[in-house]
Amino acid sequence: MNSKWLRCRFKRTKPSVYLICFPWAGGGTSYYTGTWSKLFPEHVEVHSICLPGREGRFKEPFLTEWTTLISDLCDDIYNTLGQKHPFIFWGHSMGAVMCFEAARCLKTKHGIEPMHLLISSASAPQVVRKSPRSIAEISNEQLADKIRNWGGTPQAILDNKEIMDISVRILRADLTLVENYRFIVEDSFVPVLSCPITCFDGKDDLRDQEGWSEMTTGHFVRHVLSGGHFYFMKNQDNENQLVDIIKQSFPSNT
Repeated sequence: MNSKWLRCRFKRTKPSVYLICFPWAGGGTSYYTGTWSKLFPEHVEVHSICLPGREGRFKEPFLTEWTTLISDLCDDIYNTLGQKHPFIFWGHSMGAVMCFEAARCLKTKHGIEPMHLLISSASAPQVVRKSPRSIAEISNEQLADKIRNWGGTPQAILDNKEIMDISVRILRADLTLVENYRFIVEDSFVPVLSCPITCFDGKDDLRDQEGWSEMTTGHFVRHVLSGGHFYFMKNQDNENQLVDIIKQSFPSNT
């Protein structure tokens, strides 16, 4: 079945679990579908979420409103993969919030949830997010500087004005989505999820993650690795350590 949201470059012959990866702000699918697909066992099939306004969905308008995005995304995951094999969600930064909301939607709407929720470089949803400036007040050049300073972008892209202009538009849309996120905590709040939650963070860019333990009735654990916000992209040892920990969340290939 064709999927509007899911991308998989390396299909497995007999997958027993899906690792579904959610992008960071301004990110695409290639890192996960390319690099990560080669790092996991043959029974693990890696998929990445492709958001509107980029890659094969370039002609679609950006989504900066959460309700429509999550509902449409969850229906697609359920119809494409959710009824076949167990799945695990991984999300970094913006992707962490997105995979959390997708997990909650799948549980309430379709009665299924991930085997494991893997959260990276994101504070718990109930933590109040304070930003000194609205995204609308940040110039395109300032957003371009963010892309340059984050690292990981090939120099050929940084030097290409046309591609950088596209990258800035994508980043602005994603940061607007993040800015629009609201998690309402009620006095009678009961977590919807029962799956384990494992958090990861870079020690030079620590987030307030302990509150993630309140988002599930399942087990919670946190790992802090060396490095900053993109701790796993700039350090091969970190990426190897991260992948080894993630592998422990997979069921054995039976």
